Amino acid sequence: MSIVPSQTPFTFRERPAPVPGDLRISWRFALNLLILVKSRGKRSSLARLYILNDGTRSFDDADLLGDILVGAAKLGEWRVKVEPALGRALDLMVGEGLLAWTTVSDRLGVELSASGLALASEIHKDDSVMAVEKGRIEFLAPLLTEGRVIEFLKVRPNNAVHDL
Repeated sequence: MSIVPSQTPFTFRERPAPVPGDLRISWRFALNLLILVKSRGKRSSLARLYILNDGTRSFDDADLLGDILVGAAKLGEWRVKVEPALGRALDLMVGEGLLAWTTVSDRLGVELSASGLALASEIHKDDSVMAVEKGRIEFLAPLLTEGRVIEFLKVRPNNAVHDL
C-alpha cells in the first residue's frame, strides 16, 4: 500500500520563506555601517561590534545593555555572544571595500573606508530605514567605549563555569 495513492493529484508550489531581519545580509551590512559611523574614529573592535550588534537587535537586549551602561543593571547580567553571521558579514564588507581590518585598542577591529562612510551616510539620512536600530545606536554607541568593552570581556566569579 502506497502512502500517496496514484490517483491523488498534487502540486508543488514555490513559497517565499520568511527570514528574520538579523539574518538578512543587507540588514547586517546596514547595521554595521550605522554602528561604525557613530563610533569614535569610524572604527571599532570586533568585541565592541559583537556587543552592539546584540544590543541593537531586540528591545530586551537594548534595554539591558543601556541599563548596564548607565549603571542601573549589573554587568554580570550580560552575556557576550559570538554570532557567526556577524563575522561573515564583516568579511564580505571588507571584500566589498566598505571596511578595512585594523587594530583598535590592541584588539582586532574594522574601520569604515571612504565608500563605507558614503553608504553609511546615505542610510543614516533616510529616516524611513532602520529607525528603531538608529535610535538604539544613537544611545548605546557613545556609552560603550573601547575601555568599557574590557569590562564586558573579563571573567567574573558569578559568570564562571562550575564543575558539574
